Amino acid sequence: MDQTPNPRFRIRTKILLVFLGLSIIPLLVFGYVSFRDIRQISRFVLESSTSVGNSAANDSTKALESLGAEILRQKAIDVALQCRIFMDAHPGLSTRELQDHPEFQKIAVQPVGETGYTIVYEKRTGIMRFHINPQLINFDMHNWKEKLPDFWALFEKSLDGTPGGGYYDWQDPDRSIRKKFMYMAPVEGTRFVVSATTYIDEFSKPANLTKQQIAESTRVINEQMDESIRNIRNTFVAILLAMIFIVAGISYFLSMMITDPIVALIRGVKALGRGDMEYQVNVKTGDELETLADSFNRMTTDLKIHVEELQCTTAEKEGLLKELEIARGLQQRLLPQSSPSITGVDIAAHNEPAREVGGDFYDFIPVTDDNWGFAIADVSGKGMPAAMFMGLSRTILRASAAGDLAPADAIRKANELICRDSTSGMFVTLFYAVLNTRWKHLRYVNAGHNPPLLFRKGLEEVKQLKTGGIALGINRQIELREASIDLLPGDTLVLYTDGITEAINDRNELFGLERLVQTIRSNGTLSSKDLIEKIQNDVMRFADGKAQFDDITLMVLKIA
Repeated sequence: MDQTPNPRFRIRTKILLVFLGLSIIPLLVFGYVSFRDIRQISRFVLESSTSVGNSAANDSTKALESLGAEILRQKAIDVALQCRIFMDAHPGLSTRELQDHPEFQKIAVQPVGETGYTIVYEKRTGIMRFHINPQLINFDMHNWKEKLPDFWALFEKSLDGTPGGGYYDWQDPDRSIRKKFMYMAPVEGTRFVVSATTYIDEFSKPANLTKQQIAESTRVINEQMDESIRNIRNTFVAILLAMIFIVAGISYFLSMMITDPIVALIRGVKALGRGDMEYQVNVKTGDELETLADSFNRMTTDLKIHVEELQCTTAEKEGLLKELEIARGLQQRLLPQSSPSITGVDIAAHNEPAREVGGDFYDFIPVTDDNWGFAIADVSGKGMPAAMFMGLSRTILRASAAGDLAPADAIRKANELICRDSTSGMFVTLFYAVLNTRWKHLRYVNAGHNPPLLFRKGLEEVKQLKTGGIALGINRQIELREASIDLLPGDTLVLYTDGITEAINDRNELFGLERLVQTIRSNGTLSSKDLIEKIQNDVMRFADGKAQFDDITLMVLKIA
């Protein structure tokens, strides 16, 4: 009787175990690596896209809020200028008469965006004179000192006529607290101050909406990735269980069918980890592994589309900046490329836009053989609209001034054409003069522009070339008073825009007229070109790197 003990493990069992080990263990290892890499890639992509999206949305929010604050500042300044122009045109009106005047009411109280508006109140007293809420007209704002301390802290600073602005918390009727921005600009030469205010979140709505859309898209993509990973895992488990039941007969064939697709998937995962979004896993087994590979391929395609969308957004932004650079070059070529050569006169000019394009311009116009026209102008507003209005105004000015020795007639004609062609509500301040090159006799008009500065040799007093007149483009019929003066040897005439005197530093101090006069007086021996460069350097040194909001334009004439 054969006492040979039964083997503890039959060869069949060993082969089965070997094949199970050879098939299942590599599959488990490959599956673990695949799931780990897929999860890491998914997490990295989601975190990166979320970070980029949130960063872009936050930057957009800050930029839009800064733009909103600048719009309010410019609105307050524009309304203050309009009030001053109206009061200059209607001198002697009392506060009551101004309140009863419909045209002044429309100027004083103007909408800003959807919820904002402008108001007008008195310096010193803080009495509200013009407000969108009739109950606040003639209201003493001191009554809100305790009720709205944040508002009062800003409001009180403007009672001495100092321009400025800032943020404050405002309580709505439903008792919710929302942040507002207010900018206050004094009406020069009057007792009034103009303030423009609105909810600051009105400007950041597009960015907030974009941020919500990014968050929602990220959530959906995350859910889709989780679902894809769960499907992959379920498929993997199903394949593993099926192999356990059929490995005895077809373990070798099955191991080959499983190993090759998994290796292909691992290559795809690693390629994707290296950033190769074009890599496709080619699996044609007709089973769940092909589904897994297709899911992986769809995932890489989705990731590629998402990355390309981000790249397109960046490319569009770069394209817009390039277009603005081209527009800047075109606008600069509209200005004279050189100064005219006039016997006994050293003349130079320069323009420096605050942004890619601006609204300031200057021009030299040959009126007749012995007469040259000189102009410097400042268009209201900023950016591309101001640049387009600048081109229109310059073209009309040259057409109106050619052959006309009377500055007032030429500018009246130009104003009528500007009013006829412009529907944007913009206007332009301008100083225009005609110089007789033989006798050095200067005839000039001033349409609401900064008066040029005339420095006489040997005299301390600085003469400002002032005449009556309002900006062009406001009313079709305007009154302009022409004046004249003889320029003498050693005289220096400086024409400038408010970008010089209103340049600010980090302490919100203005460069001002006094510093400009001191710079010119201290450098009177320089040539016109060098004097312009000196003034610009002093302004830039004063600003100390702070971004400026207005264009800088200068023209200097020196009589030999």
